[in-house]
Amino acid sequence: MTARAQLILANRAFLDHEAPRWADSPSTASSGGLLAAVRPVIQPWDGREGTTWIGVGMGRFDREWVDARGYEILETPRGPLRHRRLFFGSATWQGHYGEVANSFTWPLFHLVRADLPRLTGYYPAPQPPSSAGWQSFVLVNRAFAEAACEEDGAQTCWVQDYQLALVPAMLRERGYRGRIGFFLHIPFPALDVVRPYLSPEVCARLRTIVEGMLGADLVGLQTPADVERFVAAASELCGAREADGGLEVGGRRVRVGAYPVGIDPEEVLTAARRGRVATRVRQARELGLPVVVGLERGDFTKGIPERLRAIAEAYRQGLRFAYIGIASPTREGVEAYDALDRQLERDAARAREAAYWVGCPFTQVRASVGWEDVVALQRDADVVFTSSLADGMNLVPLQAAVAQSLRPADERAVVLAGVDAGVTRVFGGDGQDGLVGVDPLRQESMVEGLIAALEGRPVRISDRLIHLVRERDARSWGERFLGDLEEAC
Repeated sequence: MTARAQLILANRAFLDHEAPRWADSPSTASSGGLLAAVRPVIQPWDGREGTTWIGVGMGRFDREWVDARGYEILETPRGPLRHRRLFFGSATWQGHYGEVANSFTWPLFHLVRADLPRLTGYYPAPQPPSSAGWQSFVLVNRAFAEAACEEDGAQTCWVQDYQLALVPAMLRERGYRGRIGFFLHIPFPALDVVRPYLSPEVCARLRTIVEGMLGADLVGLQTPADVERFVAAASELCGAREADGGLEVGGRRVRVGAYPVGIDPEEVLTAARRGRVATRVRQARELGLPVVVGLERGDFTKGIPERLRAIAEAYRQGLRFAYIGIASPTREGVEAYDALDRQLERDAARAREAAYWVGCPFTQVRASVGWEDVVALQRDADVVFTSSLADGMNLVPLQAAVAQSLRPADERAVVLAGVDAGVTRVFGGDGQDGLVGVDPLRQESMVEGLIAALEGRPVRISDRLIHLVRERDARSWGERFLGDLEEAC
């Protein structure tokens, strides 16, 4: 690739050190969609050149591993990575991460089609940040911008995601002379949907976030629909004018485009070949039952209660299948998740009872599961059921498609995905290639999609879909973005 990101700025560190230096237990790279997407475009550090990753130090033993300025060299499967950690006090971090990023921005930005707090009963209304919380958000973003400006000779700085949305404008204000790219991994909201939550104060905060993003030379979003919503917001809130390929604001051209994120197919295939068949899958096979799998983070954007209701209704209609649902813990300690936890308990209990009356195994647990075990479940499922209310991309269907490529074509699964997930908009949800879009806000859509999948009516995961996922992988995503960033400058 001709363009490289000398600097990657992300809220997350590449990995957290949860063991001291003397322990014989090396730390492993963090998980999550952002890390999975960005890892393949890291350039090995040779002592003078390569990628420097700047992230937050959150591991218990991070300070033991870094020098006085927070630097260390991490050995990764792709070679050495120069890494810097920024450290913040607990009050600052709570204001930045718990209050602004996850109680305000995260729920607000997923409102792309409908007023989810009003419709679901558990999706939290975006909480206007306090003055102290907002100042913490600004402080953290400023620290990242200052750390980037300290890097001598850096030409390309790639800022990742909503937690650091203010950084591009801060870099520009500080006279950063390199290329500035910003990528939003989550959806961008529709102003008409979020308007009920836009008090003058909240509107001012959202305007500042959009202005921060507009500090970049290139703003990347997941889908063309996200681009349309961002352009509309930038025009209304910031006075930007549409221009060829982007926006004009403050006498400067900002390129804006859709860059659907991908996965690392070889990483998935390696795990799929190694992963053992889960005991619950083997037991279902012995009973002659198809296996429906739901795997994701336990987040209120993922539509898990809606899926559990559809599962329960399918059981009530007499369908027989085994269900394995795993929701991994996420953002623990953030109050916005309390209502979701209570709703999940209620809906899981009802689905479990419905499964009992038709004599079918049902599992819904809140647990962290190893990567190989996750991919093995994706590989062995007959239906992969995702149901995001909204999602930047949702990598689970892409991982499932690659994992299922190890099975004969006529034995592969059907993948169900929410209609407002990027994966459905980008890869098509009409079922022609085994990916079916369902609407989590309409139970009949969810139930009908599940029944059709169990009956084998949609086409199963096709070779064409597998080829597309492999072709549009994380490396090609990163190279396309960085190439366009170079052209934009």
